[in-house]
Amino acid sequence: MDKAVFENLNILVIDDDMFIREVLVRMLARMGVRKITPAADGASAIDLVTKAPEPYDVIICDLEMPTMTGLECIRFLRMLDDPIASRTPVIILTGHTSQEHLDQAVSLGIHGFLSKPVSRQGLAARIEAAVTSPPIDPKPLKLGA
Repeated sequence: MDKAVFENLNILVIDDDMFIREVLVRMLARMGVRKITPAADGASAIDLVTKAPEPYDVIICDLEMPTMTGLECIRFLRMLDDPIASRTPVIILTGHTSQEHLDQAVSLGIHGFLSKPVSRQGLAARIEAAVTSPPIDPKPLKLGA
């Protein structure tokens, strides 16, 4: 993806771990992203999304957070009346999770996921896929169905 495209992205980073949040913000800045908004939890992220002067192009959301989990946050985002905000590409960030949680995230319409620790190349690839492709199709994941 051309660096000029990254420069024009508006990205929301949601993670309860301040260190991880700061690492992601720095990585995004080095990739050329100029508009980066950090959020410490899902509730403040929802507030940011609903009050944002311009829509976010990508949301990077930790899956396992206290108070409001990443799944709850995505579920809330998908139910918003705003047709742009409700379809914003979401990339899930996780250190460890169950297949059930990943399946639930995919069923909510995520565009990708990243495992911690995150590499700059992996982050760039997932963002590019998120802004150029539809959400992950949950049908191929239902192997036993």
